[in-house]
Amino acid sequence: MPSGPAIELKGVSKRFDTFVALDGVALEIRAGELLALLGPSGSGKTTLLRIIAGLEWPDTGDLLLGGESAVRRGVRERQIGFVFQHYALFRHMSVTENVAFGLRVMPRNRRPAEGEIRARVQKLLDLVQIGHLGDRHPGQLSGGERQRVALARALAIEPSVLLLDEPFGALDAKVRKELRRWLRQLHDRLSMTTVFVTHDQEEALELADRVVVLGRGRIEQVGTPEEVYGAPSNPFVFDFLGQVNRVRCQVRGGRPIVPYAHIEQLNGDPSRDGPGTLYVRPHDVILARDPAGPATVRFVGVVGPVVRLEIEVVMGAPVLEAELPNHVYAGYRFAAGERVSVRFRSATLFPDIAAGPEELSPADLSLLSASL
Repeated sequence: MPSGPAIELKGVSKRFDTFVALDGVALEIRAGELLALLGPSGSGKTTLLRIIAGLEWPDTGDLLLGGESAVRRGVRERQIGFVFQHYALFRHMSVTENVAFGLRVMPRNRRPAEGEIRARVQKLLDLVQIGHLGDRHPGQLSGGERQRVALARALAIEPSVLLLDEPFGALDAKVRKELRRWLRQLHDRLSMTTVFVTHDQEEALELADRVVVLGRGRIEQVGTPEEVYGAPSNPFVFDFLGQVNRVRCQVRGGRPIVPYAHIEQLNGDPSRDGPGTLYVRPHDVILARDPAGPATVRFVGVVGPVVRLEIEVVMGAPVLEAELPNHVYAGYRFAAGERVSVRFRSATLFPDIAAGPEELSPADLSLLSASL
């Protein structure tokens, strides 16, 4: 994969009336990579995608395509393919005509001959595995088939960059999973720079070479799927990427005080004493049967191959969530009401988090420590 940037965003900001959609975004997108823009609704991910496409213009900042400023270029001049969430296909046109549309509206001096258009369209339909559906109309296709048509149409103009806005958002879970794996294979085959928007963490982590996590118009973290999930840079990223337990604590002498749990591996910076929050994934909460243990199992739920447990550690403290593979849980069979001890296999400390209603005060911690 080429390592140089295909797209550069330099200090890009965008407002809609008083709403700040993007706030000084700086990002390099490498040639040939599959990049995910991930974030909750209102984080700015679709606005960023539309600015790259030329469908929106930044209030400040610059956009470079291939090293040259593209802010003043129109949509057609940017040579970018765009796939919308809701397909945007022409209902009165056949699949073949939908895919050929972008080629037929090209300026005369760039427009391929009719025979070349037909050959290119058929090749694209075969590429996206719907070569036998060319004569059908969109209303005769499934959602997954319509999305493949939309993708073939975006590829027909031979774009330098492919942009996808929630490409599988309108599909059911099974079709989404099938199509996203197929898209990854297609991307690897074409080696095209691809940027897609999603709010689905699993989709981003499975598909992308790198993930850009956005929140409130700013980039919170950029990294490989392993980096953003395994080493979140701040509480926002930790909260957004999967389930997490937030454990209020006090840091004293470089050690977070959690009287009811032993911490095996501590990540983060414990150098500053004071209030903090430990972030612990449910699969890192380890339980052991212990009649004198400080915690009580309150709920056990089997969800397919996973067993989820809710653990009460002390009255008034937030319930901990633990998660075990079904085959591992079979060796324990914890029951509601059973006492257990708790270990955190891995926990990440973020100090100086403002105290909230769930925080245990130093006095509460002292009372709890005395009772254990």
